[in-house]
Amino acid sequence: MPLLTHEMDLIQGFVAALKKHVRTQLRVAELINANCNSRAFADVEFKSVSKIHWAIEAKSNLSPDKHNAAHKIFGELLKETGRTNRKNCRHALLIPQDAVQFFSKKFQCVDRTKFVGFGKLIPINTVFTFGTAGIEQTTWLQLYDAYERKLG
Repeated sequence: MPLLTHEMDLIQGFVAALKKHVRTQLRVAELINANCNSRAFADVEFKSVSKIHWAIEAKSNLSPDKHNAAHKIFGELLKETGRTNRKNCRHALLIPQDAVQFFSKKFQCVDRTKFVGFGKLIPINTVFTFGTAGIEQTTWLQLYDAYERKLG
């Protein structure tokens, strides 16, 4: 099974839900890209009904390469800042809802201050999660803090 299948499944489900979303800030008016193989666009890129340009990088925790996925997120988000068509664009991350703890635990290997600083550098406007509960949103910092280490 190709590594990108899990991300494409995530992207396709997310975009289908966005097309029916009640909030005009998130409902798709113009789909620019919904493919994790694009070199010119973010994995999910669209303009919403309320004219917000979203650039969203998607990552799954289900591939055999899942332990590198957390590290790849930084590079993929960073490349978005180098694109010339990003004026007034909102950047976001998309992960499966059931992967929040996985990614949070991986991110906690990074110093919290540096992690927060990275989220301001891009800037990451939101973290979308998608799964059986539909589309949910959290912040970059809340994603970092989601995993609580058990002491004892």
